Amino acid sequence: MGVEAHVLTIKGTELEKRVSELGIKVVNFPNRKRFSLREARKLGEILSNYDVVNTHISKAHWWVWSASFFSRKRPKVVYTRRVPFKISLISRLTKYNFGTDGLIAVSPQIYSYLKETPLLGKKVRYIPSGVELERFNPKKVSSEIRKELKIEEGALILLNVANYSEVKGHHILLPAFKELLRRNPGLNAYLLLVGRDTTSSKAQKEIERLALRGRVIPLGFRKDVPQLLKGADLFVFPSLNEGIAGSLLQAMAMEKIVVASLVGGIRSYLKDGVNGIGIEPANVESLVEGIERGIKELKNEKMKREARKTAQEFDIKRVAEKTLQFYEELLNGGKVSRI
Repeated sequence: MGVEAHVLTIKGTELEKRVSELGIKVVNFPNRKRFSLREARKLGEILSNYDVVNTHISKAHWWVWSASFFSRKRPKVVYTRRVPFKISLISRLTKYNFGTDGLIAVSPQIYSYLKETPLLGKKVRYIPSGVELERFNPKKVSSEIRKELKIEEGALILLNVANYSEVKGHHILLPAFKELLRRNPGLNAYLLLVGRDTTSSKAQKEIERLALRGRVIPLGFRKDVPQLLKGADLFVFPSLNEGIAGSLLQAMAMEKIVVASLVGGIRSYLKDGVNGIGIEPANVESLVEGIERGIKELKNEKMKREARKTAQEFDIKRVAEKTLQFYEELLNGGKVSRI
C-alpha cells in the first residue's frame, strides 16, 4: 500500500519479539511502569514522526492521547475499541472525545453502542478485526500435534484458544468437559487449552480439582495456532463476552466445527446449525449439549465450508484497505506515509 508502519509497544513484551521477527520496526514507550509529564514529553516527540497513531488498548490510548498534546506535529489519533464494555463519563469527556480524531469498532455491537454515545457517535467507523486467510488455510497447513502430545489416533481432540480468565469461560468449559466425559464413558477425548495463563497455578489447581489431569492439556502461549487447529477435531469457545472473537474466526477459517457462545460480536456471524454450533453463555448444560452436537457434525463438510466462507468476510487484506481509507479521510484526503 506504500505505507510505512511501525509498532509502538512496551520493551521486552511478546509483541515486541513477534513484530521484530516479522521485520517491522518497533518503537518503545519511554517507560513501561509509570507515566509522568516527563515521559509524556518524550512520547510526544516520538509521535511527531507519524501521520496517524492507532491505539488498541485503553491504557496505551491514555498514554498516547496525553502525549499527543506535546507533539511538535500532532498526528491524527485513532482508538480501536475491541471490548463491548461501557465507557465511563470521564473517558467520554476526555480521552475519547477531544484529541481523539477517530474511533474504530470491531463488531456491530460495539459500533452501535459508540454510535449512540453522546460526543462520540460522529467519529465512529465499523471495521472488524481481520483474519490471515493464507496463514489459516487448511489446505496449506499440516500438524504433528498428536505426535507431540502423544495422543493416540482415533481420540477426539477439543481445542480452546483464549487467555485463561473468567470472561473467556474457562470456569464453564472445564466442568462441561468433565460432564461430557461422565455422560459418555466410552468417549476417548482430550481438551487442549492454548493461551496465556493456561499453565498457571490457578488453572492447574482447577484441572486437579476436577480430576481432569491427563485429559485436559494446558499448553500456554503458542505461535503455531494454525497447526494446532489443523490437528484438532472440534473448537470450543464458551466466552462470556466478546468483541469479534478473532480466535473463533481463525478456527472457522481452518474449516473446523466450532461450538461457541452467542455473545457480543459473535452473534453477527455465527449462525447455529449453518456455520457452527451456538450455545448459551455461562451455561454448562448448554455447552455439553453443544459439544455433543458438534461431535455428531464432525463429518459435516457443508458446515465446514460455510465456516470458511464466513471467515473470508473478515479477510485481513480487506480490513487493512478499509483502515487505510479511514486514515486518509481523517487527513482530509491526504496520503498516509507513516503510521
